[in-house]
Amino acid sequence: MGKCNDCSEINRSADRADVTPMSTEALAQNVNPGGATLRLAGAKKRRTVRAPHVMDAWICSPTAVQPMEERREVRSINISRHGIGFSADCELATGAFWIVEVGFGEQRLLSEIRIVNCRKAESGRFEVGAEFC
Repeated sequence: MGKCNDCSEINRSADRADVTPMSTEALAQNVNPGGATLRLAGAKKRRTVRAPHVMDAWICSPTAVQPMEERREVRSINISRHGIGFSADCELATGAFWIVEVGFGEQRLLSEIRIVNCRKAESGRFEVGAEFC
C-alpha cells in the first residue's frame, strides 16, 4: 500500500475552519436545540442554552440552622447545565451564595448557587440569574 501525501480527503468539510466565522454571534445563529434561544449576558453569550420551565423552587442560606424553616419560595423560570434563572420576592445581593432546591415531580435538584445578577421587574418581583457552584 502506498503512502498518502494528500490529506485533502481527511476531515473534509464544506466550510473551511479558517474562513468560517467563529464569533459567538455567528455560532449562536446555528444553534437552536429544541427551539430555545441564547440571550446576551452583558458582552458575552451564555455557556449553555437555558430552557424555559416554571417549577417549584426554594432558596436558603448555606449557613441556615434550620433550612426547612428558613427557606424562601422562588419561581424557577429557566435552567441550564451551568445556571438557573428565577424570580424572588426580595432583592438578592450579587455575589452572594445560596442553596437552591428545584422540584421535578418526585425528584429534587439541590445545589449551591452564586447570584450573578438581580434586577427589579415591572411586576415588583426580582429577576435573578445564578450560576451553579
